[in-house]
Amino acid sequence: MTFAVTGGSGFFGRALLRRLAERGETARALARSADSAQRVEALGAEVHRGDLTDPTSLRGFVRPGDVLIHAAAHVDLVGRWTMYQLGTVDATRNLLEAALPSRPARVVYVSSAGVYGRLDPRGLCAERNTPQPRRAEFYGRAKLAAEAIVQQHCTQAEVPWCIVRLGFLYGPHNETFERRLRIFRSAGSLSIVGRGDNRIATLYVDDAADAVILAATHPAANGRIYDAASDERVTQAEFMRAHCAALGLGAITRHLPVWLGLVGGLAAELISSLTGQVPDVNRAAVRLMAADQAVDAGRLRRELGWSPRYSFREGIERVRLSQHDAAAAPVAGDAAPPESA
Repeated sequence: MTFAVTGGSGFFGRALLRRLAERGETARALARSADSAQRVEALGAEVHRGDLTDPTSLRGFVRPGDVLIHAAAHVDLVGRWTMYQLGTVDATRNLLEAALPSRPARVVYVSSAGVYGRLDPRGLCAERNTPQPRRAEFYGRAKLAAEAIVQQHCTQAEVPWCIVRLGFLYGPHNETFERRLRIFRSAGSLSIVGRGDNRIATLYVDDAADAVILAATHPAANGRIYDAASDERVTQAEFMRAHCAALGLGAITRHLPVWLGLVGGLAAELISSLTGQVPDVNRAAVRLMAADQAVDAGRLRRELGWSPRYSFREGIERVRLSQHDAAAAPVAGDAAPPESA
């Protein structure tokens, strides 16, 4: 069996390829640039040069009997809708139209808990919550649209599918998140949103990779939607302060009122609409950090036997150690232009 992987040079994709290599699995990764090709090849994957925005370049990427894991997307929470339409929605349609005639054994779509849009103190999960992202939550809207494309196209082609909605990913070399922290630190505006006692639905990147591999290989996963996150209670303040310490950004003591953050996000969006530039923050990002996030991974645990291997403390220690890895260099996600994952 060969795993055909999109987004292999991105934050999540690199962890996925590493885990597949550790298992002795064969992987083929889509790469749109020479740099991306070198990076996925270094992780033990065969390279297929192609671009999700160019349907003709996708021919031959997925072959009969492959398991397709689609992880590429526009992953930044900040951006214009056209970026998400191109990098997440259209990219998914292009990929499936090229891949499904080859009859893959299964298609696994890597989605996000961001599709829900609303909160549930019991923990968000596909079993009891209907996705309802707000209009301004472009990331969640795009992911949900891509999920619908996966279900519709795979069902029509009679190809098995599975969707995994990931919580708040963290881990070494999360370039998008780290870049945002450094931007706000340099501007003197790095703050905890609100009181900071709200929960973050943390998910260490290697644990996320394990969940997706289970969804790709377990017989019970066909036609299912799973949610993945740790059940460890980690607050926003703990999450932000731990990352700042691990990345050498110093202590974070400022608190930004949620209402003021939303006003600032709206102002940044309006300015962006006039200038055409991507803002550093928007209302969706403010809401996400202020939300009392909780994700219920019960179905994933019961049906597939998944459980996280890393505590938040262990994961953050790996983030800290990664800063001393001289061989590590920033890598851009192999999605349509900006995240993801």
